[in-house]
Amino acid sequence: MKEMKENIILVDCDGVLCDWEYAFHQWCKHSKGLIPQNSEYNIAKQFDLERSEGKKLVTEFNDSAAIAFLPPLRDAVYYMKRLNMLNGYKFHCITSLSTNSYAQKLRIQNLELLFGKELFDKYIILGCGDDKDEALEPYRDSECWWIEDKPKNAELGASLGLNSIIVAHEHNAYYKGDIPRYWKWKEIYKHITGEL
Repeated sequence: MKEMKENIILVDCDGVLCDWEYAFHQWCKHSKGLIPQNSEYNIAKQFDLERSEGKKLVTEFNDSAAIAFLPPLRDAVYYMKRLNMLNGYKFHCITSLSTNSYAQKLRIQNLELLFGKELFDKYIILGCGDDKDEALEPYRDSECWWIEDKPKNAELGASLGLNSIIVAHEHNAYYKGDIPRYWKWKEIYKHITGEL
């Protein structure tokens, strides 16, 4: 897979391309009357719920029509389009969302409306909370860029020979490892293109 290095960027979706957390909080507030108590990554802890209730809430949201209306994360649209148009990159989206085929179609529709159809060559949509080991395995030793917001998944990518980058959030502020962590896509763009 060495040939992939030059033109493929692997991207997670939620917290990388789209602002899932903002949309989820709005949905929780308006449809459930729930307001987050802290900025924990774990939704059950964030809303002071039982673990099973937190997972149920996320699953319900991911399977709802709301998943088609996630806003883009920060400056992702502008810099992904630059990576595509000026540098020839195509994107493979690897996202843990839902096994529901309608939810999967809504995810793709949302991404194509925000970023354009021409940016994405492939969508790998896993079940809610699923690990990404198997999805990343075909890219082993390809040295593709792998952009994630969950340090565990970024570390997994690095262990498979990918060039991982972490999108910074409060929930991953604890990360002190070797993988670069950037708040803005502008910084990710500069890192990938060698401008940093």
